[in-house]
Amino acid sequence: MTAEQSKLEQQLAKLHHQYMERLQADIPVLASQVGTLVTLSAQSDWRSVVLPLKHKFHTLAGSAGTFGLPQLGKLAKKLELQLKDWMAAEFPPELSEINSFMAIFQQVQYAHQSGHQVMSLTSARLDLIHDQQALIYVLEDDEETAQHLTLTLATFGYQIQSYRRIAELDQALKTKLPEALILDITLPDEEQTGLDYIAEFQQSLDEALPVLVLTSHDSFEHHLQAVRIGAQGYFVKPLNTTALEARLQRLLAVRRREAFRVLIVDDDQLLAEHYALVLQGAGLRAEILLDPSQIYDGLSRFRPDVILLDVLMPGCSGPELAQLIRLQDEWLSVPIIYLSSETDGERQLAALVKGGDDFLTKPITDTALIVAVFARAQRARQLADMMTKDSLTGLLQHARVKERLSHELQRSERTGEPLSVVMLDIDHFKKVNDNYGHLTGDQVISSLANLLKQQLRKTDIIGRYGGEEFLLILPDCNQNQAFGLVEQLRQSFASLPFSFDYQNFHCTFSAGICQATATDQTDQLIDQADKALYASKHAGRNQTQLYQPPA
Repeated sequence: MTAEQSKLEQQLAKLHHQYMERLQADIPVLASQVGTLVTLSAQSDWRSVVLPLKHKFHTLAGSAGTFGLPQLGKLAKKLELQLKDWMAAEFPPELSEINSFMAIFQQVQYAHQSGHQVMSLTSARLDLIHDQQALIYVLEDDEETAQHLTLTLATFGYQIQSYRRIAELDQALKTKLPEALILDITLPDEEQTGLDYIAEFQQSLDEALPVLVLTSHDSFEHHLQAVRIGAQGYFVKPLNTTALEARLQRLLAVRRREAFRVLIVDDDQLLAEHYALVLQGAGLRAEILLDPSQIYDGLSRFRPDVILLDVLMPGCSGPELAQLIRLQDEWLSVPIIYLSSETDGERQLAALVKGGDDFLTKPITDTALIVAVFARAQRARQLADMMTKDSLTGLLQHARVKERLSHELQRSERTGEPLSVVMLDIDHFKKVNDNYGHLTGDQVISSLANLLKQQLRKTDIIGRYGGEEFLLILPDCNQNQAFGLVEQLRQSFASLPFSFDYQNFHCTFSAGICQATATDQTDQLIDQADKALYASKHAGRNQTQLYQPPA
């Protein structure tokens, strides 16, 4: 290389460095402006917000590729064209369009932060992430607090619409109800408090809207007012957004709980159909089995939370069928409720001894049936969660996630679909506990668990492998796709703000990935992912590495 060529390369490198520094300043400003898009529908002159953004993305699209960031340039161009379409439209964009826009902009942030071409998720996976987003309304007159809350919750995958005035929120609520509402109590420019408004609005609803309260007041009276309007969370400023998200996640998990499944075994088809309709009307799933000899097939296919069992059936009585079910360990914990017109107490007890858990006497009212089945199903699922899930995070425990990996490995071998395994470990977690305490450490672990649950597919399997270590099982996902996904998760987690004693701090994680082969065993896969994780730690942490087989 000549001296002149060397000088030219140095100048180009200097320009690239200056461009990256400019991006460092420009991207946060863009993020702030993008965050205001959620309020477009409430603004009469909404084009005045869109037009400057269009110009900025036009500039970014033209410059990024020149400075060695082609993927960033493509993403910026895509956003510019979207904004151009909005400018030509008669009405402001729908919320779904804005959410899609923000999801692409999130990739822009990752491309900028990493300083190189970012690996995109497949469009199918992005669609899955969008499908999981919960719509949340925020009423907060302080712009800085609202923006901080909006951006943090958006990182977790929520759809956020933020309002500064009660009238704006009222119009939105009358148009579409969110899954939850976060509101400030004190609104100086309003004639009524946030609590007074929502108390009135709740009266117009058949089912109360979940509410989380933000406030600067920590008095007993304010807590009591919040409870009286049905608040399910109370957060005193300065706001701990990760604690609020954890409460929000638990709240939505209850509301989104999968319907309880009830298997009805009865030779009287009309009666069985009646029970099924009653239970389905109450929000449960019900399936009818008329032939007791098909019980194992029905159990494996439907996997019920509760079994409703007639006592007197031709060929096989209810107690005999209950004993047959209990022969299999897999079904030992499923509650069996007998349904019979038998009123003799001794005979009822004799039936219960033979594998039953409860006895309902026919005829039974619809309400009594629903209450009995719901109570048993709820308790059974709670016990199942206690036995298989980690109490802090709600993720699968060590032994259970290894068991699921074994099943997924067998399925992958059978179908030929790829399977990737990821080990994650929070960096320098001991320092978090030492500096901020174990309660804050638990909050960091819970936040990462919630982020994983929000952003991964329903078919992905997540387990807390131990301490601050997590195991991810990604079916139908090769290691390159897994790398792109984990990198997105890593960037999202690194951006989450945690707080302790008015101090903010951030955490990161390291990750290792391996892809299953036809000869791999469960422990081999975990060991390979663990070695890749160790390589990430050894290389400086806060990164993801693929497993490299020994030469």
